[in-house]
Parts: sequence; structure tokens; C-alpha cells
Amino acid sequence: MTEMMAEKKGRMKVTIELEINSELMDLAKDAMSKMSTRLPEMMKRGGENKQ
Repeated sequence: MTEMMAEKKGRMKVTIELEINSELMDLAKDAMSKMSTRLPEMMKRGGENKQ
């Protein structure tokens, strides 16, 4: 069963709908914007650590 699963590759798109308060939404947006700016730096550091 595992071998069959390994051979098939694909993508699945999942949409999640949540109700949250505005403070939490602002916090999440802030975290996501910081993540996009820090991700390249984290990738560079990860590459340096492996070498």
C-alpha cells in the first residue's frame, strides 16, 4: 500500500474557513508578512549550517 502511495504524486488544495476576532487576524497577518521577509534569510542560514 505504501509503495502505491509513493508512486502517485499530486496536489491538493484545502480551503479552511474560520471565524476569528480582528486582533487575532491582525496578529496572523503580521506574522505572515514577517515570515515572507525572513524566509530567505533562514534558507541562507540553513545552507551555511549544512556546509
